[in-house]
Amino acid sequence: MACDSSLKFVQIADKQATEGNYSDAADNYYTAFFINPKNTKAKLGLQKSAQMVLDAKFSAFAKHVVSGDNEDALRQYNYCKDYFNHLKNIGIDLNWQTLYDQLYEETKQEFIGKQYDIGLGLIKENKFDKAELAFDRIIEFDSSYKKMSVLRIQSVVEPLYNQGLKYMEVKNYKAAYKVFGQVASFDKTFKQTMQLLNESLQKASLPIAAILVSKKTFANQEDSSFYQLLINRLGNSKNPFLKIIDRNHLENLLKEKSSEIDGIIDAETASKAGKLIGAKYFLLIDVNEVIFDEMKPTTTIETAYESFSQRVVNETGDAQSVIKFKKVNYKETKQYRKVTAKVSYQLVSVQSGQIVSSEVFSDEAFDVHVYARFDGNKDNLYPNLPAGNFMPQAPKEWTDKFYELNRILASQQNLSDKTYEAISLKIIDDINLYMEQ
Repeated sequence: MACDSSLKFVQIADKQATEGNYSDAADNYYTAFFINPKNTKAKLGLQKSAQMVLDAKFSAFAKHVVSGDNEDALRQYNYCKDYFNHLKNIGIDLNWQTLYDQLYEETKQEFIGKQYDIGLGLIKENKFDKAELAFDRIIEFDSSYKKMSVLRIQSVVEPLYNQGLKYMEVKNYKAAYKVFGQVASFDKTFKQTMQLLNESLQKASLPIAAILVSKKTFANQEDSSFYQLLINRLGNSKNPFLKIIDRNHLENLLKEKSSEIDGIIDAETASKAGKLIGAKYFLLIDVNEVIFDEMKPTTTIETAYESFSQRVVNETGDAQSVIKFKKVNYKETKQYRKVTAKVSYQLVSVQSGQIVSSEVFSDEAFDVHVYARFDGNKDNLYPNLPAGNFMPQAPKEWTDKFYELNRILASQQNLSDKTYEAISLKIIDDINLYMEQ
Protein backbone atom coordinates (compact mmCIF):
# COMPACT_ATOMS: atom_id res chain seq x y z
CA MET A 1 0.00 0.00 0.00
CA ALA A 2 2.81 2.36 0.83
CA CYS A 3 4.17 1.94 -2.69
CA ASP A 4 0.83 2.59 -4.42
CA SER A 5 1.10 6.26 -5.42
CA SER A 6 -2.47 6.18 -6.77
CA LEU A 7 -3.83 6.32 -3.21
CA LYS A 8 -2.86 9.94 -2.64
CA PHE A 9 -4.75 11.00 -5.77
CA VAL A 10 -7.81 9.08 -4.58
CA GLN A 11 -7.64 10.90 -1.24
CA ILE A 12 -7.48 14.27 -2.97
CA ALA A 13 -10.32 13.31 -5.33
CA ASP A 14 -12.53 12.08 -2.45
CA LYS A 15 -12.21 15.46 -0.75
CA GLN A 16 -12.95 17.35 -3.98
CA ALA A 17 -15.98 15.18 -4.72
CA THR A 18 -17.32 15.79 -1.20
CA GLU A 19 -17.00 19.52 -1.82
CA GLY A 20 -18.88 19.20 -5.13
CA ASN A 21 -15.80 19.91 -7.26
CA TYR A 22 -16.50 17.00 -9.62
CA SER A 23 -14.36 18.19 -12.51
CA ASP A 24 -11.11 18.26 -10.50
CA ALA A 25 -12.17 15.12 -8.68
CA ALA A 26 -12.61 13.30 -11.99
CA ASP A 27 -9.15 14.44 -13.08
CA ASN A 28 -7.53 13.06 -9.93
CA TYR A 29 -9.52 9.80 -10.02
CA TYR A 30 -8.42 9.50 -13.65
CA THR A 31 -4.77 9.96 -12.63
CA ALA A 32 -5.12 7.36 -9.89
CA PHE A 33 -6.81 4.92 -12.28
CA PHE A 34 -4.10 5.55 -14.89
CA ILE A 35 -1.38 4.77 -12.33
CA ASN A 36 -3.15 1.67 -11.04
CA PRO A 37 -6.05 0.29 -13.13
CA LYS A 38 -6.69 -2.26 -10.37
CA ASN A 39 -7.59 0.48 -7.90
CA THR A 40 -11.35 -0.15 -7.75
CA LYS A 41 -11.97 2.92 -5.62
CA ALA A 42 -10.35 5.10 -8.27
CA LYS A 43 -12.45 3.48 -11.00
CA LEU A 44 -15.75 3.85 -9.11
CA GLY A 45 -14.88 7.41 -8.10
CA LEU A 46 -14.01 8.29 -11.69
CA GLN A 47 -17.26 6.80 -12.99
CA LYS A 48 -19.37 8.74 -10.48
CA SER A 49 -17.54 12.08 -10.82
CA ALA A 50 -17.25 11.83 -14.61
CA GLN A 51 -20.99 11.22 -14.86
CA MET A 52 -21.59 14.45 -12.93
CA VAL A 53 -19.19 16.27 -15.28
CA LEU A 54 -20.91 14.85 -18.37
CA ASP A 55 -24.34 15.85 -17.04
CA ALA A 56 -23.03 19.38 -16.46
CA LYS A 57 -21.74 19.50 -20.05
CA PHE A 58 -25.19 18.48 -21.33
CA SER A 59 -26.77 21.23 -19.22
CA ALA A 60 -24.39 23.74 -20.82
CA PHE A 61 -25.43 22.43 -24.25
CA ALA A 62 -29.11 22.99 -23.42
CA LYS A 63 -28.42 26.53 -22.19
CA HIS A 64 -26.67 27.42 -25.46
CA VAL A 65 -29.68 26.11 -27.41
CA VAL A 66 -32.13 28.14 -25.33
CA SER A 67 -30.05 31.31 -25.75
CA GLY A 68 -29.81 30.79 -29.53
CA ASP A 69 -26.03 30.20 -29.58
CA ASN A 70 -26.35 27.31 -32.01
CA GLU A 71 -22.67 27.11 -32.98
CA ASP A 72 -21.57 27.02 -29.33
CA ALA A 73 -24.31 24.46 -28.63
CA LEU A 74 -23.04 22.16 -31.38
CA ARG A 75 -19.47 22.40 -30.15
CA GLN A 76 -20.61 21.70 -26.58
CA TYR A 77 -22.46 18.58 -27.75
CA ASN A 78 -19.28 17.41 -29.49
CA TYR A 79 -17.37 17.99 -26.24
CA CYS A 80 -19.88 15.70 -24.53
CA LYS A 81 -19.35 13.05 -27.19
CA ASP A 82 -15.55 13.26 -26.99
CA TYR A 83 -15.63 13.06 -23.19
CA PHE A 84 -17.99 10.07 -23.23
CA ASN A 85 -15.96 8.17 -25.86
CA HIS A 86 -12.61 8.88 -24.21
CA LEU A 87 -13.75 7.36 -20.93
CA LYS A 88 -15.43 4.47 -22.71
CA ASN A 89 -12.12 3.64 -24.40
CA ILE A 90 -10.48 3.11 -21.00
CA GLY A 91 -13.34 1.01 -19.64
CA ILE A 92 -15.43 3.66 -17.86
CA ASP A 93 -19.09 3.42 -18.98
CA LEU A 94 -21.19 6.55 -18.48
CA ASN A 95 -24.90 7.11 -19.06
CA TRP A 96 -25.49 8.97 -22.31
CA GLN A 97 -28.49 11.31 -22.15
CA THR A 98 -30.29 10.31 -25.35
CA LEU A 99 -33.01 12.91 -24.83
CA TYR A 100 -30.57 15.53 -26.17
CA ASP A 101 -29.85 13.70 -29.45
CA GLN A 102 -32.95 14.96 -31.25
CA LEU A 103 -32.37 18.50 -29.96
CA TYR A 104 -28.82 18.31 -31.35
CA GLU A 105 -30.06 17.27 -34.81
CA GLU A 106 -32.63 20.06 -34.90
CA THR A 107 -30.06 22.61 -33.77
CA LYS A 108 -27.58 21.38 -36.38
CA GLN A 109 -30.07 21.65 -39.24
CA GLU A 110 -31.07 25.14 -38.16
CA PHE A 111 -27.42 26.22 -38.01
CA ILE A 112 -26.59 24.68 -41.40
CA GLY A 113 -29.59 26.36 -43.02
CA LYS A 114 -28.55 29.77 -41.76
CA GLN A 115 -24.91 29.30 -42.83
CA TYR A 116 -26.03 28.12 -46.26
CA ASP A 117 -28.12 31.29 -46.73
CA ILE A 118 -25.22 33.44 -45.52
CA GLY A 119 -22.87 31.74 -48.01
CA LEU A 120 -25.25 32.29 -50.94
CA GLY A 121 -25.66 35.94 -49.97
CA LEU A 122 -21.89 36.42 -49.92
CA ILE A 123 -21.59 34.84 -53.35
CA LYS A 124 -24.03 37.38 -54.76
CA GLU A 125 -21.85 40.12 -53.26
CA ASN A 126 -18.74 38.54 -54.86
CA LYS A 127 -17.25 37.96 -51.40
CA PHE A 128 -16.00 34.52 -52.36
CA ASP A 129 -13.44 34.01 -49.59
CA LYS A 130 -16.01 34.83 -46.89
CA ALA A 131 -18.52 32.56 -48.59
CA GLU A 132 -16.03 29.72 -48.40
CA LEU A 133 -15.57 30.34 -44.68
CA ALA A 134 -19.33 30.09 -44.20
CA PHE A 135 -19.39 26.71 -45.93
CA ASP A 136 -16.36 25.55 -43.91
CA ARG A 137 -18.36 26.21 -40.74
CA ILE A 138 -21.00 23.84 -42.06
CA ILE A 139 -18.41 21.13 -42.77
CA GLU A 140 -17.19 21.35 -39.18
CA PHE A 141 -20.46 19.78 -38.02
CA ASP A 142 -21.52 17.80 -41.10
CA SER A 143 -18.77 16.24 -43.23
CA SER A 144 -21.24 15.20 -45.92
CA TYR A 145 -21.14 18.79 -47.20
CA LYS A 146 -17.56 18.23 -48.36
CA LYS A 147 -19.11 16.86 -51.56
CA MET A 148 -20.61 20.23 -52.50
CA SER A 149 -18.28 20.41 -55.54
CA VAL A 150 -20.63 22.53 -57.66
CA LEU A 151 -21.18 24.99 -54.87
CA ARG A 152 -17.44 25.23 -54.28
CA ILE A 153 -16.73 25.94 -57.95
CA GLN A 154 -19.32 28.72 -57.94
CA SER A 155 -18.17 30.25 -54.67
CA VAL A 156 -14.40 29.90 -54.85
CA VAL A 157 -12.76 27.99 -57.68
CA GLU A 158 -13.90 30.02 -60.70
CA PRO A 159 -12.94 33.46 -59.33
CA LEU A 160 -9.70 32.09 -57.86
CA TYR A 161 -8.75 30.60 -61.22
CA ASN A 162 -9.43 33.92 -62.97
CA GLN A 163 -7.36 35.74 -60.36
CA GLY A 164 -4.49 33.33 -61.05
CA LEU A 165 -4.68 34.14 -64.77
CA LYS A 166 -4.41 37.85 -63.95
CA TYR A 167 -1.29 37.21 -61.84
CA MET A 168 0.24 35.28 -64.75
CA GLU A 169 -0.43 38.19 -67.11
CA VAL A 170 1.47 40.63 -64.89
CA LYS A 171 4.22 38.02 -64.25
CA ASN A 172 3.52 37.75 -60.53
CA TYR A 173 4.27 34.05 -60.64
CA LYS A 174 4.57 33.50 -56.88
CA ALA A 175 1.07 34.84 -56.30
CA ALA A 176 -0.21 32.84 -59.27
CA TYR A 177 1.31 29.64 -57.87
CA LYS A 178 -0.39 30.20 -54.52
CA VAL A 179 -3.79 30.83 -56.12
CA PHE A 180 -3.61 27.85 -58.49
CA GLY A 181 -2.57 25.74 -55.51
CA GLN A 182 -5.79 26.78 -53.76
CA VAL A 183 -7.80 25.88 -56.83
CA ALA A 184 -6.06 22.49 -57.03
CA SER A 185 -6.93 21.77 -53.40
CA PHE A 186 -10.60 22.00 -54.42
CA ASP A 187 -10.51 20.49 -57.89
CA LYS A 188 -7.30 19.46 -59.71
CA THR A 189 -9.25 18.79 -62.91
CA PHE A 190 -10.68 22.31 -63.15
CA LYS A 191 -9.72 23.69 -66.57
CA GLN A 192 -5.90 24.00 -66.89
CA THR A 193 -5.20 24.30 -63.16
CA MET A 194 -2.35 21.75 -62.89
CA GLN A 195 -0.65 22.96 -66.07
CA LEU A 196 -0.71 26.57 -64.86
CA LEU A 197 0.35 25.49 -61.35
CA ASN A 198 3.49 23.84 -62.73
CA GLU A 199 4.18 26.70 -65.14
CA SER A 200 3.91 29.35 -62.41
CA LEU A 201 6.17 27.29 -60.11
CA GLN A 202 8.81 26.95 -62.83
CA LYS A 203 8.77 30.67 -63.63
CA ALA A 204 8.80 31.68 -59.96
CA SER A 205 11.64 29.30 -59.05
CA LEU A 206 14.82 30.78 -57.65
CA PRO A 207 17.81 28.64 -58.67
CA ILE A 208 20.41 28.97 -55.92
CA ALA A 209 23.91 27.64 -56.44
CA ALA A 210 25.50 26.65 -53.13
CA ILE A 211 29.21 26.11 -52.60
CA LEU A 212 31.56 25.61 -49.67
CA VAL A 213 34.26 28.27 -49.42
CA SER A 214 35.73 27.29 -46.04
CA LYS A 215 39.15 28.75 -45.43
CA LYS A 216 40.01 26.12 -42.80
CA THR A 217 40.93 22.48 -43.22
CA PHE A 218 39.11 20.02 -40.98
CA ALA A 219 40.64 16.60 -40.39
CA ASN A 220 37.29 14.80 -40.24
CA GLN A 221 35.66 16.88 -42.99
CA GLU A 222 33.20 18.54 -40.64
CA ASP A 223 32.77 21.34 -43.19
CA SER A 224 31.64 18.89 -45.87
CA SER A 225 29.24 17.23 -43.43
CA PHE A 226 27.65 20.57 -42.61
CA TYR A 227 27.46 21.56 -46.29
CA GLN A 228 25.69 18.34 -47.24
CA LEU A 229 23.20 18.62 -44.38
CA LEU A 230 22.42 22.24 -45.30
CA ILE A 231 21.89 21.32 -48.95
CA ASN A 232 19.55 18.50 -47.96
CA ARG A 233 17.54 20.82 -45.72
CA LEU A 234 17.36 23.50 -48.41
CA GLY A 235 16.15 20.89 -50.88
CA ASN A 236 13.38 19.89 -48.46
CA SER A 237 12.53 23.46 -47.52
CA LYS A 238 8.88 24.45 -47.27
CA ASN A 239 9.66 27.24 -49.73
CA PRO A 240 8.60 25.68 -53.05
CA PHE A 241 10.51 28.27 -55.09
CA LEU A 242 13.99 27.32 -53.88
CA LYS A 243 15.82 25.20 -56.45
CA ILE A 244 19.23 24.14 -55.16
CA ILE A 245 22.25 23.61 -57.40
CA ASP A 246 24.76 21.68 -55.30
CA ARG A 247 28.54 21.56 -55.69
CA ASN A 248 28.69 18.54 -58.03
CA HIS A 249 25.93 19.85 -60.29
CA LEU A 250 27.57 23.26 -60.28
CA GLU A 251 30.94 21.88 -61.39
CA ASN A 252 29.32 19.92 -64.20
CA LEU A 253 27.42 22.98 -65.42
CA LEU A 254 30.57 25.09 -65.41
CA LYS A 255 32.44 22.44 -67.38
CA GLU A 256 29.65 22.39 -69.96
CA LYS A 257 30.05 26.16 -70.33
CA SER A 258 33.85 25.80 -70.69
CA SER A 259 34.22 28.17 -67.78
CA GLU A 260 37.56 29.84 -67.18
CA ILE A 261 36.65 30.60 -63.57
CA ASP A 262 39.31 28.95 -61.39
CA GLY A 263 37.50 29.21 -58.10
CA ILE A 264 34.43 30.78 -56.55
CA ILE A 265 35.62 32.61 -53.49
CA ASP A 266 33.69 35.88 -53.31
CA ALA A 267 30.64 37.81 -54.56
CA GLU A 268 32.35 38.81 -57.81
CA THR A 269 33.34 35.32 -58.91
CA ALA A 270 30.00 33.95 -57.66
CA SER A 271 28.12 36.45 -59.82
CA LYS A 272 30.13 35.51 -62.93
CA ALA A 273 29.61 31.79 -62.38
CA GLY A 274 25.93 32.24 -61.58
CA LYS A 275 25.27 34.02 -64.87
CA LEU A 276 26.88 31.17 -66.78
CA ILE A 277 24.70 28.47 -65.21
CA GLY A 278 21.43 30.43 -64.97
CA ALA A 279 21.37 30.80 -61.19
CA LYS A 280 19.63 33.80 -59.64
CA TYR A 281 21.50 33.61 -56.34
CA PHE A 282 24.75 32.17 -55.08
CA LEU A 283 25.11 30.87 -51.53
CA LEU A 284 28.66 30.98 -50.16
CA ILE A 285 29.13 28.86 -47.03
CA ASP A 286 32.12 29.12 -44.71
CA VAL A 287 32.46 26.76 -41.74
CA ASN A 288 34.59 28.97 -39.50
CA GLU A 289 35.20 26.53 -36.67
CA VAL A 290 34.12 23.27 -35.11
CA ILE A 291 35.28 22.69 -31.53
CA PHE A 292 35.03 19.41 -29.65
CA ASP A 293 35.26 19.39 -25.86
CA GLU A 294 35.06 16.37 -23.64
CA MET A 295 35.58 15.34 -20.00
CA LYS A 296 35.86 11.62 -19.49
CA PRO A 297 34.20 10.10 -16.38
CA THR A 298 35.84 11.73 -13.38
CA THR A 299 35.03 10.58 -9.84
CA THR A 300 35.44 12.82 -6.81
CA ILE A 301 34.76 12.36 -3.10
CA GLU A 302 32.02 14.72 -1.89
CA THR A 303 30.61 15.50 1.55
CA ALA A 304 27.01 15.11 2.73
CA TYR A 305 25.11 14.56 5.99
CA GLU A 306 23.27 11.38 6.91
CA SER A 307 20.34 11.54 9.31
CA PHE A 308 19.80 8.85 11.95
CA SER A 309 17.52 8.31 14.96
CA GLN A 310 18.92 8.04 18.49
CA ARG A 311 17.24 7.39 21.83
CA VAL A 312 18.16 9.92 24.53
CA VAL A 313 17.02 10.62 28.08
CA ASN A 314 15.64 14.11 28.66
CA GLU A 315 15.78 16.22 31.83
CA THR A 316 12.70 14.50 33.31
CA GLY A 317 14.27 11.09 32.83
CA ASP A 318 12.04 10.07 29.95
CA ALA A 319 13.52 8.40 26.88
CA GLN A 320 12.74 9.86 23.47
CA SER A 321 13.95 9.60 19.87
CA VAL A 322 15.79 12.50 18.27
CA ILE A 323 17.14 12.98 14.77
CA LYS A 324 20.85 13.55 14.49
CA PHE A 325 23.26 13.98 11.60
CA LYS A 326 26.70 12.67 10.85
CA LYS A 327 29.15 13.77 8.21
CA VAL A 328 29.66 11.18 5.46
CA ASN A 329 31.35 10.90 2.10
CA TYR A 330 29.92 9.77 -1.23
CA LYS A 331 31.35 9.33 -4.71
CA GLU A 332 30.21 11.59 -7.53
CA THR A 333 31.06 10.87 -11.15
CA LYS A 334 30.81 13.53 -13.86
CA GLN A 335 31.30 13.38 -17.60
CA TYR A 336 30.37 15.57 -20.52
CA ARG A 337 30.85 15.95 -24.25
CA LYS A 338 30.20 19.13 -26.26
CA VAL A 339 30.38 20.26 -29.87
CA THR A 340 30.42 23.95 -30.81
CA ALA A 341 30.30 25.23 -34.37
CA LYS A 342 30.34 28.62 -36.08
CA VAL A 343 29.25 29.09 -39.69
CA SER A 344 28.97 32.20 -41.85
CA TYR A 345 27.11 32.56 -45.11
CA GLN A 346 26.70 35.13 -47.87
CA LEU A 347 23.78 35.19 -50.29
CA VAL A 348 24.85 36.88 -53.51
CA SER A 349 22.47 38.27 -56.13
CA VAL A 350 23.83 37.03 -59.45
CA GLN A 351 22.32 39.92 -61.39
CA SER A 352 23.78 42.72 -59.26
CA GLY A 353 26.80 40.95 -57.82
CA GLN A 354 25.84 42.31 -54.40
CA ILE A 355 25.64 40.42 -51.10
CA VAL A 356 21.95 40.68 -50.25
CA SER A 357 21.97 38.70 -47.01
CA SER A 358 24.73 37.47 -44.71
CA GLU A 359 25.15 36.34 -41.13
CA VAL A 360 27.37 34.37 -38.77
CA PHE A 361 25.61 31.71 -36.71
CA SER A 362 26.92 29.73 -33.76
CA ASP A 363 25.37 26.86 -31.88
CA GLU A 364 26.32 24.01 -29.62
CA ALA A 365 25.09 20.64 -28.47
CA PHE A 366 26.23 18.84 -25.35
CA ASP A 367 25.53 15.90 -23.13
CA VAL A 368 26.27 15.95 -19.40
CA HIS A 369 25.84 13.05 -17.01
CA VAL A 370 26.28 13.11 -13.25
CA TYR A 371 25.62 10.18 -10.96
CA ALA A 372 26.46 9.50 -7.32
CA ARG A 373 27.00 6.41 -5.20
CA PHE A 374 26.59 6.08 -1.41
CA ASP A 375 27.06 2.90 0.64
CA GLY A 376 24.41 3.83 3.23
CA ASN A 377 20.73 4.76 2.98
CA LYS A 378 20.65 7.48 0.32
CA ASP A 379 17.10 8.42 1.35
CA ASN A 380 18.56 9.79 4.61
CA LEU A 381 21.18 11.86 2.86
CA TYR A 382 21.19 15.70 2.79
CA PRO A 383 23.60 18.21 1.25
CA ASN A 384 23.48 20.53 4.30
CA LEU A 385 22.90 20.46 8.04
CA PRO A 386 19.54 21.63 9.44
CA ALA A 387 18.96 25.30 10.13
CA GLY A 388 17.50 25.62 13.62
CA ASN A 389 14.80 23.04 14.33
CA PHE A 390 13.92 22.48 10.68
CA MET A 391 14.96 19.48 8.64
CA PRO A 392 17.38 20.39 5.85
CA GLN A 393 16.25 20.65 2.25
CA ALA A 394 17.46 18.16 -0.34
CA PRO A 395 16.87 19.65 -3.82
CA LYS A 396 15.46 17.19 -6.34
CA GLU A 397 18.33 17.66 -8.78
CA TRP A 398 20.70 16.73 -5.93
CA THR A 399 18.84 13.60 -4.81
CA ASP A 400 18.17 12.44 -8.38
CA LYS A 401 21.84 11.87 -9.08
CA PHE A 402 21.88 9.04 -6.47
CA TYR A 403 19.29 7.19 -8.57
CA GLU A 404 20.95 7.81 -11.93
CA LEU A 405 22.34 4.80 -13.75
CA ASN A 406 25.68 4.94 -15.45
CA ARG A 407 25.24 5.49 -19.18
CA ILE A 408 27.19 6.25 -22.33
CA LEU A 409 27.16 9.86 -23.49
CA ALA A 410 25.78 10.87 -26.85
CA SER A 411 28.39 10.33 -29.55
CA GLN A 412 30.45 13.13 -31.03
CA GLN A 413 28.75 12.52 -34.38
CA ASN A 414 25.29 12.73 -32.83
CA LEU A 415 26.12 16.04 -31.12
CA SER A 416 27.69 17.38 -34.33
CA ASP A 417 24.54 16.52 -36.27
CA LYS A 418 22.40 18.40 -33.75
CA THR A 419 24.66 21.45 -33.94
CA TYR A 420 24.73 21.43 -37.74
CA GLU A 421 20.97 20.97 -37.87
CA ALA A 422 20.37 23.99 -35.65
CA ILE A 423 22.68 26.26 -37.65
CA SER A 424 21.35 25.08 -41.01
CA LEU A 425 17.79 25.89 -39.95
CA LYS A 426 18.88 29.39 -38.93
CA ILE A 427 20.46 29.95 -42.34
CA ILE A 428 17.37 28.63 -44.12
CA ASP A 429 15.10 30.90 -42.08
CA ASP A 430 17.34 33.84 -42.95
CA ILE A 431 17.20 33.05 -46.66
CA ASN A 432 13.43 32.55 -46.63
CA LEU A 433 13.02 35.84 -44.80
CA TYR A 434 14.94 37.65 -47.53
CA MET A 435 13.04 35.87 -50.32
CA GLU A 436 9.70 36.91 -48.84
CA GLN A 437 10.60 40.61 -48.86
